[in-house]
Amino acid sequence: MKQRSFKAIGLTTTLFTLATPALAQQTSDADVQRQLQELRNRIQQLQTQLDEQKSQTATTESDQTRQLAEENSQILEAMKRTEINGQLEFGSTFNDWSERDKDTGGDLDFGKFNLGISGGYDQFNYSLQYRFYNGYRFLQHGWLGYEVTRHDSVKLGLVQTPFGNMDYGYLGWYGNLPYLAGFNDNQNAGIKWDHSAGAWDTSLAFFKSDQLGDGNEHYGANAVGDSAQGNSEENQLAGRIAYTFGQGSDYTTEVNLSAKGGQLYNTRTGDSGDNWQAAVGLNGSYGNWRTQLQATTYEYNPENPAESASGISDNVLQIGAFGFNYLIPAEGETYSASLAYSMDVNWGPVENLYFYNDFSMMDAADDYSPINGGFGDMDDPMLNDLGMKVTAGPYYAWFDIVTNKNGLNYFGSPVDDNWHTSVQTHFGLTF
Repeated sequence: MKQRSFKAIGLTTTLFTLATPALAQQTSDADVQRQLQELRNRIQQLQTQLDEQKSQTATTESDQTRQLAEENSQILEAMKRTEINGQLEFGSTFNDWSERDKDTGGDLDFGKFNLGISGGYDQFNYSLQYRFYNGYRFLQHGWLGYEVTRHDSVKLGLVQTPFGNMDYGYLGWYGNLPYLAGFNDNQNAGIKWDHSAGAWDTSLAFFKSDQLGDGNEHYGANAVGDSAQGNSEENQLAGRIAYTFGQGSDYTTEVNLSAKGGQLYNTRTGDSGDNWQAAVGLNGSYGNWRTQLQATTYEYNPENPAESASGISDNVLQIGAFGFNYLIPAEGETYSASLAYSMDVNWGPVENLYFYNDFSMMDAADDYSPINGGFGDMDDPMLNDLGMKVTAGPYYAWFDIVTNKNGLNYFGSPVDDNWHTSVQTHFGLTF
């Protein structure tokens, strides 16, 4: 369009130049002036049209540029809210019951590698973390979320169960018995609604399945459908309500109540039992000090195959995590107490020292043994983790003295009504 306009102006100008001498000879001066004025007017019209076309083109290009900029801005904003993080960790362990450790001073092994992605756009968000261990791997969590209002959100996928003290239920590295029994920091597959308003926090969830599959290669402990006993937690409801005293200050005390329960389907018999669990917890933060207290009561009522067929006592429930099956009392109570202190320092690259102690115990309602298929009656399990974390930028190191008595056989330590100790060091980096 612009080229045709320029050609028209050029043609008109040429005609004007050629026509002027002839007009001077054949017409009067008045006619010449009139025709010259008409040509000038025509040129002016063409110039006006050209200016309008340029203006329209500039406006169109400006609109297109603005639209492209807005699209790029949306992409950049989504990229800003997308975070890729990870962790690489190694570990050294010395167990007092291991003759090899006594001879060699313990082992240094690969611990884990985590890769996480989180982000979102507008009211949508998501988060996932995949973990790699020595010989197995699994999705630790993975969900899609939507912020319904400023106070309400919904998550769908493999999400954390709203139960007990959040996020972990303990303050150190190793964990405690409520975590190992599958009550705290447990991930299940379903949908969860969270509501937060002022000092109140409320969560409700429905979980179609306990995990993604019936195996034991997952993060949180759950009944294992692919096992000799063959139980799987299905169609579970969970709820948690918490109130925080001193909300918004440096000295807060959260008191929480939670419950969970539902179907306990047996893959061996095809029959369904049920299970339930309830907890009361306290989570305190007082300046540099943290404390957590929790009491949990629970009961599993499975439809197990005969003990002679499974080799597992009906007084226990076979659960699993991290590629390992172990036994907990089918009915009982757990108690846990944690205390931690965080201290900022300026020791070269070292910027923080974190001290902690996690103690927990389990009280079985019936005769219980962590070994021999659960047959027998041994002292109640107890576990204590005393340790320190050192942080230097992206680098960290955990130092733990883990002692246990009949500790669910999770440690591989002897189950003989005596205390045994594992000295552990874990170090790595986060990015």
